[in-house]
Parts: sequence; C-alpha cells; structure tokens
Amino acid sequence: MHSTIVGVFREQSANRGEAPFLHHWRESGWESLSWAECGRRVLRIGGGLVAAGLEPGQAVLLVSANRVEWILADLGIQAAGGVTVPVYPSSTRDTISKIVANCGARVAIVGSPELAVKLPDGVRVVQVDGELSGWMESDPPSSAAEEVARRIAAIEPSTVASIIYTSGTTGDPKGVVLTNANFFESARGALEHFAVAPEDSLLSFLPYSHVFERESGIYTAIVSGADMWLSRGLDRLAEDIAEVNPTVMLGVPRMFEKIVERIRGEVRKQPGWKRLLFESAQAGRLGPLGAAVLKPVRLRVGGRRLRFFISGGSPLSPDVEAFFWALGIPIYNGWGMTETTSGATANTPHAHRYGTVGKPLPGVELRIAEDGELLVRGPGVMQGYSNDRRATDEVFRDGWLLTGDIGEIDPDGFLRITDRKKDLMKTSGGKFVAPQPIEAKLQSTSYIETALLVGDGRAYLTALLVPRWDRLRSDLGLTETPERLTTDRRVVGAIQKLVDQINSGLGHWETIKYFRLLPRDFEESEEERTPSLKIKRSAVTRKHAELIDQMYEEGQKNRTGQNMV
Repeated sequence: MHSTIVGVFREQSANRGEAPFLHHWRESGWESLSWAECGRRVLRIGGGLVAAGLEPGQAVLLVSANRVEWILADLGIQAAGGVTVPVYPSSTRDTISKIVANCGARVAIVGSPELAVKLPDGVRVVQVDGELSGWMESDPPSSAAEEVARRIAAIEPSTVASIIYTSGTTGDPKGVVLTNANFFESARGALEHFAVAPEDSLLSFLPYSHVFERESGIYTAIVSGADMWLSRGLDRLAEDIAEVNPTVMLGVPRMFEKIVERIRGEVRKQPGWKRLLFESAQAGRLGPLGAAVLKPVRLRVGGRRLRFFISGGSPLSPDVEAFFWALGIPIYNGWGMTETTSGATANTPHAHRYGTVGKPLPGVELRIAEDGELLVRGPGVMQGYSNDRRATDEVFRDGWLLTGDIGEIDPDGFLRITDRKKDLMKTSGGKFVAPQPIEAKLQSTSYIETALLVGDGRAYLTALLVPRWDRLRSDLGLTETPERLTTDRRVVGAIQKLVDQINSGLGHWETIKYFRLLPRDFEESEEERTPSLKIKRSAVTRKHAELIDQMYEEGQKNRTGQNMV
C-alpha cells in the first residue's frame, strides 16, 4: 500500500472500482459516488488547479461546510501538489486574513458566495457550485493532466499535505504543519486496534475542518476502504442513523451528553414501573431480559449495525461513558490534538478502562514531566507551526511535544487527562485548582448543563452555571422564561443543593462559594466556544465580568454567608 494520502486513495479507487465510497443527500434521496468516479473527479480538480496556475507546495484555502465536494477538493489539492488549508465557515474575515497572511495562499475553494466575501483581496476564488463543478464534469487539458500525474508521483511521505489552524481558546490560531506520513501512519496505527474494513459504513457529521473527523473519519475510511455517509447535519442525525445504519461513528462528548439527557428525560415521563424496568436493565439486574428492554433505545441511538462510537475532542464523563456501555453500545474515549494528527491514545476493543483516554496507539510514546504536563512523541506529531519558529520551539523539548495537558499514567499504561495546564487556577492563597474535574462533576448532576469555574488570583472559587432549563422547569412546575428564572429562589435552591453535594467531596480550597445562573448555554456564534465546542474561558469571563464581580463583592460583604444568588 502507498504511504501518501493521494497514493492510497488512487490505489483504493483502482481496487474498489465501482463500489460505493461517498453517499450524500440530494433532494431526491441518498446518492452514491463510486471509488472510481471519485478518483476521476479528484484528478479533474487537480488538473483544474494546475491549469489555474497552482505551483507545488502552495497553500489552497478550503472554506466550506461539510459536503461531498469538500472531500474531493481536499484530495484534488493534494493531487496538484498543493497544501490543503481547511478553514471553518464560521471564521471571521479577520481570522481568515491572518491565515492567508501566514500560509501565503493565493487560491481559495469556497462553498458559497457568502463565504467568498470573507476572503482578503488578492485571493483567487473558486466557487464549489461554479468553477469547481465545471472542473469535475470534464477532463482537463492533456498538459494539465500529465502535470498532475507527475506531481502525484513526486509526493513523498515527508511532503506537507495540510496546514490546520488550531481553533484556539485564547489568542490567534497557529498553523499546524502535517505531512502525508503524519496522516497515513496515524490512520494505519489506529486501524491496528480498530478493525475497520471495506464492509464498514461510517456516518460522518463532525466538521471536516477539524482534524478529528478528517483524520479519524475521512482518511481512516480511505486507508481501510470503508464507505462514508455524509449526514444532513446534527438536526437530522437521528434520521440519518435510522436510514443509514452505520457500523462506526465519531462524536464529541457534548453530543453524547445530549443523547443521554434526552433518553433520561423520556424515561422520566414514563410510568413508575417502566422507569424501574429501564433502570434495572441499565444496572444489569435483569440478565438476558435487560437486553430486550434496552433494545428499542439501542436501535434509536445507533441503528441496527453500529459496532462502536469513538469519542474525542474533549473529556468524556465516566457517567456518560458507562451509560452507553450499559445500553450495549461500546464507546471508546481517546485523546489527541491537532498537533498529534488527531488521536494519540485511545481505549480500544482490546483495552478499555473507564475514566481514561486509553493507552498510546502504535508508535506513540508518553511521558509525564515534573510539573505534571503530558509529553508525547510519535508518528502523528506535527512538523511545527507554519512560519512561526518561536511558537514551535516553545512546544518542543528534546524531541518531545509539550501538549499543555496535565495527565496521569496508571500502572497499566492507561492515560487520564486531569486538566489543561493553562486552565489551572491558583487562588490568592496559593492553592492550585484544576477546574475541569469539578466542572465535570457539576455537569453530571441532574440540573446543571454547563459549568465554568472562576477563581484564578481570587480568594475563593465561584461559578457560572447554565441549568438544564427544560428539566428544571418541568420538575418544579415553572412556566417563566429562563431569563426571568435566573434569580428565582426556587431555582437557586435546587441548584444550591447540587452545588453543596459536589462541595462535600472537595477540599475546602476547591469548594464553590458563590454562583450565578445564566439563561442560555455558551455558543460558538457568540464567540464563547471554539468551532470544536471548547469553551473560551477568557471570552466568557470578560462577557460576564459584572456577574463575576458581584459574586466577589458579595463575599466581601458577607464572608460567612451561604452560597446565594
């Protein structure tokens, strides 16, 4: 097998021929593109780019929502010897301008006219529904086709395939330089533990601009020969699962948490005997009958053929993880970052432990520094940051990548991530607090959807909390809007009980002294989350500075008071 992405893709296109590769939705229903047809379209896109003047090694922006042309354009860029630079459609004009300035892109493939206007002057625009579609319909000039063939033959494992700009919870994004070897070796290593084969079907819905879906989804499908179904989006995902019946799916913890909350909400509406039956089945107390009780739920969540979920992107709650396993659906939690070409560790069918992100994947080595930071080296580790030697030097030490994550490795080799190094809080009393474990505990309670701790440089911890408003209002019989309920004593009292429960298991310096309730969750559209749905702590705390100040002013006035709003 070839060891470059385009090389492997061309090999699979020749071997798999007219077998379906990409399935996508059109108004008339699901349509399929064969491996061979995708291969022809990729070469035509490559020819179009060559004819348009693209030189080997030049960057090409790919700015589009998920669609079949995204995958074909990515491969076409690489076939032309170019470097794919995926950009989130939600990115601002300022962010895109910074990316262009850093990577030097002169061409951009865009999914819509609305996205085209975000590009800076001087960038040649190729519209997916315009020029790109035209390229795919007919063969390029023979000279361009011959040049594409020469450029494909010149691609080496060390050839740069992509620059992926990290979404970043603080500061400007940095361009992670990844080679063909980074992508291919990472996919091959993962496939040693996850037996994905041509008989498998992957349902894909996470953004392709993120390394997780691109590497662990698209490229893993290419290397394994599996086919891919492109979901119509999160709002249609349940329908897509029912129609497609995938065998493998990737997801992020936020999605899995929503599924669990929805199921539990529906169970709460059932008569008492049904609730008891479901809970007993989940606890494993009904033996073979339990599987029959849970089967309808299992089919709704994963369809008839699902073998497993893979979770990545952020920490997965052990409670959520256990819920899926109790349903009879394995869910494997892993860890990685853009700088490691997606997954570097994972729980697998051969080695699984709750509350961890598994063991290193083939070729990956881990080390814990004296300050607790996780260091990694292996086949997926990036070459560096694009045109930023200083930033590159800051994250490498003696050949090891400094990940910025705080972790622990147990005696059996399983990794547990405890927090981000930059998120660690140091109170004015000198005590260090890792916020993520505490936030996860709060979010595992019945009424708290999202928690964000505050306290760096302060005398004590406070929290911004987003309740599960629908459940809270239903249970308390409330009809007012969330905006009117954030200071309601009935709501505050219910949340206070949960905070007290969590506080009882914490050290005194970790306890939450005051909190404030927010009427809605944090959103990417409000610049409160990254495109991969991580919370931007600094942005959120700036936005809610007045509420935060109120909590500390209250503490000054009432040092011995209760945690009240």
